[in-house]
Amino acid sequence: MSKNKIIEETVETIIDNIEEKLVDYMFDLGDYSETNNKFYEDKEELFNEVVKELNNRIIKYKTFNNIK
Repeated sequence: MSKNKIIEETVETIIDNIEEKLVDYMFDLGDYSETNNKFYEDKEELFNEVVKELNNRIIKYKTFNNIK
């Protein structure tokens, strides 16, 4: 297996896990009882916000020279 394939599969798995956890938390902590239009609109918005926050944290982590 090539390194690129390993990276691609890892990223896809992480994205799937983020989405799964997001949905879990939306039902556990949010005001949702069904997957309707509002749910999917909020899910898209929240997913984007999660990705932005992850990016900010990665940049912050990288800034401290922990990643080269």
